[in-house]
Amino acid sequence: MKKFLFILLATLSIISCEDIQENKLALQANIDNDFYASTDARASLNQDGSFTIQGFTEDESMTLQLTNLAKGNFVIEEGKRNYAIYEDMGGSIYTTKPNGEGVITISELNETNKTVTGIFNFNAFLVGIDTIYVSKGVFNDVPYSDGSIIDPSNVGTFSAEVNGDQFSAIVVTSNNTGNSIIISGNTANTTIVITTTVAVEAGDYILPKSGFAAKYQGVNGPETTSEGLITILEHNTAAKTMKGTFSFLTNRSEITKGEFDISY
Repeated sequence: MKKFLFILLATLSIISCEDIQENKLALQANIDNDFYASTDARASLNQDGSFTIQGFTEDESMTLQLTNLAKGNFVIEEGKRNYAIYEDMGGSIYTTKPNGEGVITISELNETNKTVTGIFNFNAFLVGIDTIYVSKGVFNDVPYSDGSIIDPSNVGTFSAEVNGDQFSAIVVTSNNTGNSIIISGNTANTTIVITTTVAVEAGDYILPKSGFAAKYQGVNGPETTSEGLITILEHNTAAKTMKGTFSFLTNRSEITKGEFDISY
């Protein structure tokens, strides 16, 4: 029944998108009561046959992952390999894995021009903290290539200590917004976000500093950072890899022994 309802909602969204803005090249949706529209959209037919669609803004991203490239409905539910991920402005990761529900529909597939068009809706979770409902999702003439897009939930390693307790990220994401590189580590109910400039070089960067930031969100919500240090050990802009360390203080927590080694 749940599967049927999500497919029905997807079908209805084709005829009820009055509040979705038109954009020739876009991925857009309603996230709860807020409108999300990407400034860039791309897709990839991956080597294992799976298909990835992504939309980006300067501060947010949305990823739709399908088992294969074909016209039709791809149901998101427990036991299925289809999933969706939304990363918000603060670096928090909402994911349908493992028990979110929804459906992604490819309604048009142009194999000559290599573009896809379709609709989607789903619910996703910031585990133990929040749930979002994504509705009236649309992707329009999004071009796809035959090169893999990096899985946004598996871009490297990220760890730290928070008030002396070990923080080992379950989900690690990175996003080059054009102005910043945003790196996020997430456990079941906490998040650490490190932001640097795009062209950052190896060295020490004392917070607060323009273009750099460190944020922590615990079970009681976002905390305010007072001071800190981000050290870039390596940054290869050609390979798009970065390695560094960090430590910082918030109004409630002390984050120490931070380390990351990621690609973006």
